[in-house]
Amino acid sequence: MKPSDNGISRREFLRRALLGGGALLTLPGLSRSGWAAGPGSAAKAAGSSGPQVDVWVFHGTHRRKLMARALATIDANGGFGRNVRKMAVKVNAGWARTPETGANTNPELLDAFLAGARAAGVRELVLPENPCARAEEAFTRSGLLAAARKNHADLYSLPAAKKAYTEQSLPQAKQLQHAMVAKDFLEADAVVNIPVAKHHGGATLSMAMKNWMGAVKDRGFWHRNDLHQCIADFSGFLKPTWTLVDATRCMMDSGPQGPADEVRTPNLLILSRDQVAADAYAATLFHDSPLKVGYLKLAGEQGLGVVDLARMKIHAVEA
Repeated sequence: MKPSDNGISRREFLRRALLGGGALLTLPGLSRSGWAAGPGSAAKAAGSSGPQVDVWVFHGTHRRKLMARALATIDANGGFGRNVRKMAVKVNAGWARTPETGANTNPELLDAFLAGARAAGVRELVLPENPCARAEEAFTRSGLLAAARKNHADLYSLPAAKKAYTEQSLPQAKQLQHAMVAKDFLEADAVVNIPVAKHHGGATLSMAMKNWMGAVKDRGFWHRNDLHQCIADFSGFLKPTWTLVDATRCMMDSGPQGPADEVRTPNLLILSRDQVAADAYAATLFHDSPLKVGYLKLAGEQGLGVVDLARMKIHAVEA
């Protein structure tokens, strides 16, 4: 499902969603109360086995409307959990690039999400990040610091904070057996991952699973010791409450920093409780199979989440 440079129309979005991936698709229909699910059972017809995981794919050119639909879906499917007072949000705020480049999570999406979290009763919002560029430049140029401050949320640089990390053992890991992890992600009542989907020279793609590299102290270890396996290992350790992949604007090359020669605008926001499934769907915007991404292949083999599109119940929602 590869969009054109100028994005895709509503008709084309629904057509491609229906035909693509062999996955069970729930098409939206408009009713007085809003979007209602319609039929669709391609996966059953194909004889796929195993439990299915829900993946919502929101399409539209207005980011605030996209996030509003996503937040309504979260609320209708258990919300962020019971008695959530503190939420840790992992955005990609690693690069001193403006939103137009697609190098970081879009600030308009973050603004709408944080406002929605506040409205849901979350009292404390923290956004820890270990940026690749200087924090002041990355947070400011990306527009993410302004979005955080507007909603009284704390976007902060992990390297500059005191006692921000805690050492963790990853007993099920094959390569990354220990890591210094940002404490806020371990202590929060809810964790939400909001990465941007983009090309990455070392990891093939940077999406949700890869985004956790900004939550640890020594990401250099990952690069030196089988990057794809380390990404899979950490994703088996830290599983967010919800994952929202920003695929509104995607760098198709020269990632992770850019600027890219080609930037596409799928105008999509992908939501799932399963970060592996969210990444697997997002990967189809770049490649004909999620298995072209090494860490997704490993995640599927290790049972860390759903990679097979035929095991996803994909809800296409026009926002």
